Formats: sequence, C-alpha cells, structure tokens
Amino acid sequence: MPAPVTWVAWGSGFAGAGLRDNVLLSHSGEERSGFVRGGLDVTAWNRKDARIDYWASVRTFGTRYFSAKTVNHEEQAIFLSELNSRVGDTFKFALNASASYSHLIYDVSDTDLLQVVSEVKRSGGALGPTIRWAFVPSAWIEASGAARRETYPDGYNNRGIQEGGVRAGWKPSARFEASVAGAEAHRAFDRREQYSAGGRPLGGTVLAITERDGELRVKATLDAAARWKTVTRAGVTQFADNGSGFLDYRERKVGQEVDWEAGDWLVEFEATARRLEFQKQTVGVGVAPPPRVRDAFFARVLLERKLGATWTVYAEYTWERNRCNDPLAAYSLNEGLLGIRWNWEK
Repeated sequence: MPAPVTWVAWGSGFAGAGLRDNVLLSHSGEERSGFVRGGLDVTAWNRKDARIDYWASVRTFGTRYFSAKTVNHEEQAIFLSELNSRVGDTFKFALNASASYSHLIYDVSDTDLLQVVSEVKRSGGALGPTIRWAFVPSAWIEASGAARRETYPDGYNNRGIQEGGVRAGWKPSARFEASVAGAEAHRAFDRREQYSAGGRPLGGTVLAITERDGELRVKATLDAAARWKTVTRAGVTQFADNGSGFLDYRERKVGQEVDWEAGDWLVEFEATARRLEFQKQTVGVGVAPPPRVRDAFFARVLLERKLGATWTVYAEYTWERNRCNDPLAAYSLNEGLLGIRWNWEK
C-alpha cells in the first residue's frame, strides 16, 4: 500500500500591468504612472491526522512604477503559519506565528496636524495562541492573544504590541453565520515622544497607545447553488494615547463584500467606509475651530476568468477617496490592473 499523503502544497504566481493616477496620495501633487506588479503565493499543509495539523503560507508582491518621480517601487512579503490541535468537534487550540516586511506608500496623517504621505519600510513578527470552544453545534466562542514586534529603519517608531480579543459566533445553518467581537491592543514605543495638547513633541516622554475595537460580522450564502456569498461588517474603534490625548479619536466603519462564482467566472466586490472624529485636533483658526474629521472610502472590483486548470486572467479596479474638513488632507485614487495568474497544486 502507498504511504498516506501527509503534505499538500498549492500556490500561484501572478503578473500584471496597470495605471495609478495618484501614486503619492496627494491633494494637489498627484503623480500619475503606469506600473507592473507581480508576486507569488504558496501554501503548504500537513494533514497527517484529524487531530493535529499544520500549515504555512508565504505571499510576496512587488510593484514598479514607470514615471513616478518621488517613489518608483513598493514591495511586501508576509509569512503566516498555524499549528492546530483539536479535541473532537468541541475544542480547538491554535498557535499562530507571522513575520512580514513591507515597503509601501502610506497616508500617515492620522497622527499629524497636516497630511503626511510617507514611504514606510517596516518589519514585524508576532506569536500567539487562539482557543475555540464550540459549546453547542450551532455556537462557538474564541479567545486569542499575541505579542508583536515592529521595527523601522530609523528606529523612531519601533514598538512592542500586546493584543487580545474575544469573538462569539452563531451558525444555525450552513448558509448563515453571525459573530460579535471585542479586542484591545497596547502599543508601547521605544523612544517616540508623547504630544502636547497643541501637537508638539514632549521631550523626556515615551508614547504608548491603547486601541479598543468592537465588530459585528455577518456571513451569508444567498442561494442554494452557493454562487452568491456576502460578508457584512460594522465596527467601532477607540484610539487613545497615554499623554495629553492629542492623538485620541473615535472611528466608525462599515464594510461589505459580495462574491459571485459560476463555472469559470468569478466576480468579487468589496467596499468600506470609515469616519474618524478626533477629540482634540482642530482645523483652522479662531476662538472655537471645529474638530478634525476624516472620512475614508474604499472600493475594489475583481473579475476573473479561468482559461483552464492552471491559467486565469483577471481585471481589477481600485478606488479610494479620503475627505477631511482640512482640504489639504484630502485625496482620491484610481487604479486599474490587467493580469494573468498561474495556479498549481501538488
């Protein structure tokens, strides 16, 4: 008899070309550029028995802009792994590990008076457990925690992060699942200073951030053939610093995903909307200037067509809009991409 299969691996390589109309996420100094983007996505899964399994995944991608003058490339690499142990269908324990490197263009204005778009390089790693208890067949509760470390080339934003959360879910049928979650993360910077109420760094202080999140999530399959699937999210975040509260804000957010798949065709749509209301940051001058408010919108549409068992062509469009009552901190972005992907399994 042949030996039982213990490892399964699959992955894909992809490449495409497109156009982005605002590489720098700028209000008035947009840099329009064509680009090429490629990457690799690989997963390996050990399925030796039904009680213990292990999987690891690596995803990398890089983008090269042709005509952008300030920044001409971005790249990212992410490693994820999970060791799972089960006791029947009731208990599951997982140990999660991750590592990442990114060199991306970010709008980091959430922590500054004016819009600041930066070319950010960041490395990080995390390790933590997750415990899931299905106390009845249609309901479960899950608790997780992690210790994370993030570093930057200049060291200014180096920080340690401790995070934990609880999620409870209800799945009365195979086509519907609802869950509610709460989480808290504490970020302790190595040497970044706190801010005064006016936004100036305070020498001799060290900044720390506490972030609390709540989320409601609903997943649904809309038809018996499972062609239509949706995920709806709604959440709130409270962001607070350990100093004057200059960075404090409250965020409300909603998101919707819709997938349609039939035969060789796949369409994915996702959209999110967020509002950030700052507690102490204001806009303009005068006796009582209004508090700073930011609205961020995002939408993405993906269309895929399989050409066979291994090849897929796709088209993707991404739109972003960031509005603020400070006009200089507003921008919009449009990106279109055409690509091809090679899939394999072993």
